[in-house]
Amino acid sequence: MQQTKISIIGLGVIGGSLGMSLKSLGKYRVVGIDQDEQTLRVALDTGAIDEGTTDYHLGVTGAGIVFLAVPVAGIMEIAALIRDSVPSDAVVTDVGSTKEQVVNTLEGLYPARFVGGHPMTGSEHAGISGADQYLFENAIYVLTPTERTSSQALSAVEQLVREIGASPICLAPREHDLIVAAVSHQPYLLAVALMNLASSLEPDHPAAVLLAAGGFRDVTRVASGDPSMWMDIFASNREFILQTSRQLRAVLSEMESCLEDGDTVSLADKLTRARAGRARIPSVVRGFLPAVYEVLATVPDRPGAIGGIAGILGEQGINIVDIEILRIREGDGGTLRLAFRTDVDAEAALFALQGRGLRAKRR
Repeated sequence: MQQTKISIIGLGVIGGSLGMSLKSLGKYRVVGIDQDEQTLRVALDTGAIDEGTTDYHLGVTGAGIVFLAVPVAGIMEIAALIRDSVPSDAVVTDVGSTKEQVVNTLEGLYPARFVGGHPMTGSEHAGISGADQYLFENAIYVLTPTERTSSQALSAVEQLVREIGASPICLAPREHDLIVAAVSHQPYLLAVALMNLASSLEPDHPAAVLLAAGGFRDVTRVASGDPSMWMDIFASNREFILQTSRQLRAVLSEMESCLEDGDTVSLADKLTRARAGRARIPSVVRGFLPAVYEVLATVPDRPGAIGGIAGILGEQGINIVDIEILRIREGDGGTLRLAFRTDVDAEAALFALQGRGLRAKRR
């Protein structure tokens, strides 16, 4: 049976992860297109693609589906460049973080067969080195069809999305851009603002950055993102980012007023409503940066202690996605941070470690 050719233009975290996931299915021939030769070599070595090229036209020839996995501005530029080389029956889709501008442009270039897409997942690590075969597992993958999108093209992309482990949902392009401005773009702006606030305190209060651990570190995690990627997002979603930023400032202003007036009743109500709202966020799907569920374990300072913990969890089929030595006292012991992909895994790890007499707790 002949394999369908899928061309992926851009082999960063999303493009590389997409290639790994599709290639692992064994039913597609994945061709990667990137202008960086080293990226192509790494992609080949890590099984992200079957073959690679720097030639856009050669790369898309004969493709059944073409993914544009480059920044938003590049999506529109490259889509126009390759239009005459993309087979007339091929489906074209993208993974851009904003949709209205992209959809309006590419529907003109590829009538009926373009499907806008945005996988709501990612990584703090940029480039092909951050690619992960399971990046899309349990992730929401937004598709933005319009009345101009053919049902066949939409079905083809939906099938691929499900095959890589993600859950497709359909939104209008403009609705998508408004929502992500609030739930994805504003958190990044806040993280940047918080980090710059902490940094501004540092000259007079050197302990500020030292104390920026725990919750502060978690809240500002998205500030680790690639600034050039975010500048591209700001340019393409300026209207809704400004709108939601003003709404956010109004909410903060209300809370400031509560503090100034000593209105603890109103303030408590806002905190309670926020807590209730957060509880409604689904925990079974992953967001723009994957959630991490953590367990802290106290271990003795002796050879093989860390390996022993890994062995206990391995016996139970529990996979550790990240491990960090938080602190240690030589000759005594220390604390490990163990991270898991799901809350279920974290609970199972806690039970297994405590069952072996080790001190462990959730964080």
